[in-house]
Order: sequence, then C-alpha cells, then structure tokens
Amino acid sequence: MDKQPRDLIAEISSSALHYHQAGYEDRKDEEYKRVTELEGKISLMLNFKEDDHKKLHDLIRKMLASLERKKEGDNIFITTHPEVLAVSRDILKREWNRVKEDIPST
Repeated sequence: MDKQPRDLIAEISSSALHYHQAGYEDRKDEEYKRVTELEGKISLMLNFKEDDHKKLHDLIRKMLASLERKKEGDNIFITTHPEVLAVSRDILKREWNRVKEDIPST
C-alpha cells in the first residue's frame, strides 16, 4: 500500500534529521538515496498551482541540498527543517478540512 502524504513527510523529516546528525563521515549512500526518493514521491503529490505547495517543494529541496554541504549546510538545515514541518502542517490541515467539507453528514 502506498504511503499517505503525512507518512512521507514524517519519514523525509526524520530521515533527513538523522542524516544531518549522523556526521558527514558516518552517512550512508542508501540513506541519501532514500531521502531523495521521498522527495520525488512528495513532489508528485503536490499541486504546483498552490503557492504553499511550491514553497514546501522548495524548502524540501533546500533542506536536502544542505545535507551535502558538510558543516556549511548546518545553519541552513537547522532553519529549513522546522519550516518544512510548519508548511506541511498547514497544507495537511487545509486539505483535511477540504475533505471533511466534502463528506456528506448522515
């Protein structure tokens, strides 16, 4: 079964955080491959006609790019990671409210 957007965002967030904290020398290629795969899956679910969806996409790319920069990327990651979560929460809440409105009451 395919994962839901919330699950994908949770996984990319936690995986990126682990990858960031592991230390550059201890990082594994498989870990980075997984976060880039998650980025692709999330990107396919976004609606690029909506500004916050575009913003989330850009923040995820910025967060992952910071992982490649050793120590220089630390400050970028530290500020971008919480932004990814905040924008994700806003999008998920709005989408949930849309779904609830479309469900007929019994």
